[in-house]
Amino acid sequence: MAGPLGSMPTLPRDVARSKPLDEAESERAAKTAKALMVRRMASEILAERLDCDGFDDEDYDDDEEDDEEDNDDDVAVEVDEKEEEWWQRLQQLEIHYGPELAARDLEAEKRILDYDPKQGGVYHTRLHHVYDLASFDLDEESPLPPMRFTDVVYKNNSDFELCEAVNILSVKMGSLDIDFPIHVYGTVIARDSLDKKCVYLFRCDREDSQTINSKDESLILTGPKRGLALISDTYVETNLMIKGDELQQDRELSKGILTIQGTERLAFRNCVLESCSLATRLSTVDVVYGVVKDAVEATISVEVLAGEYFGEITACTSSIKNRLVLHDSRLTHNASGQNIAPPVIPLLRSVVAVYVKEMLLLTIAAHTDDGEIKKCIDYTPRVNGSNLDLITVGATTLSVRVVWSIIDF
Repeated sequence: MAGPLGSMPTLPRDVARSKPLDEAESERAAKTAKALMVRRMASEILAERLDCDGFDDEDYDDDEEDDEEDNDDDVAVEVDEKEEEWWQRLQQLEIHYGPELAARDLEAEKRILDYDPKQGGVYHTRLHHVYDLASFDLDEESPLPPMRFTDVVYKNNSDFELCEAVNILSVKMGSLDIDFPIHVYGTVIARDSLDKKCVYLFRCDREDSQTINSKDESLILTGPKRGLALISDTYVETNLMIKGDELQQDRELSKGILTIQGTERLAFRNCVLESCSLATRLSTVDVVYGVVKDAVEATISVEVLAGEYFGEITACTSSIKNRLVLHDSRLTHNASGQNIAPPVIPLLRSVVAVYVKEMLLLTIAAHTDDGEIKKCIDYTPRVNGSNLDLITVGATTLSVRVVWSIIDF
């Protein structure tokens, strides 16, 4: 930000768009552009401050201290003058734009504050730990896909870096203020270190609500679609409703956000199983998850090559035995009640985070006229590439592919 201290840069009054905007949206766009511009200017001032640290005492030999004393005094004066200039420039930004930005941030925060008797007061129902809450789209789905680094060739281990990750194992009603059964719809999303955008774990329309008969039953999780990095905090956000009937309206079951502590300042020797709870509205929701050390992402797909398949496919790791349900044929049936046996088996969720020094354990159970037949497959994790196996379960031949990738920015 150059120029005399007394003159502030001119900020754009509006944002150009390719399609017409109504007046309210145009005003929001202008305020967003102004806020981002002001914060960028403040960041530039701070970056300039960090780049100009004055002089370093280690740059001068002890024998030359007396000869350089006058020069040191000059440098110190120059540094003090610069410090004053940077401070004044930041103060001017605060004077000119501070109240407007504060009012904007407060308005954005009010939209995600709510009162809940179970919480004992007002609380945040959605993520608020972001740089610019008013500009952050809380409903935007993460565009990052799985298998982003599968085809990258690494010459040695120094070419890549592994981070911790989290596997969401189950989301259950730990307690309920009304009687079971309940018919649940709504969303459960995760926000991780990669972009803090929505990664869906559960998404169910009112017409397709899930019946929960007891606290032992988990929501049928259909995500995440990619590995969830656990560097800074990861958040799980619930917005769940109970479907009413002719005599009763729909009611809020759970609405809020809970935090899975990040691993930036922690050192894990092993993978660990943890849980956290969110008590809001008519329930306490329990989330069980695994923290995975030095994780790689396994993306699984299964295809029927011969015969028909009806059964369950589950996955776990060698250290955390809690199984992730990838497929359950009882959940895929048509209106006539006949089982669907497509060539590519539809998976509820297809991604598992695995510690690079452990094993991925895949279990395929087929229900046949002769009873249940199980086949277990062990996979050694990799940082890229894929595995392809042909598996025979009873009279069915399956093609199982596991694609590997690191989880990184």
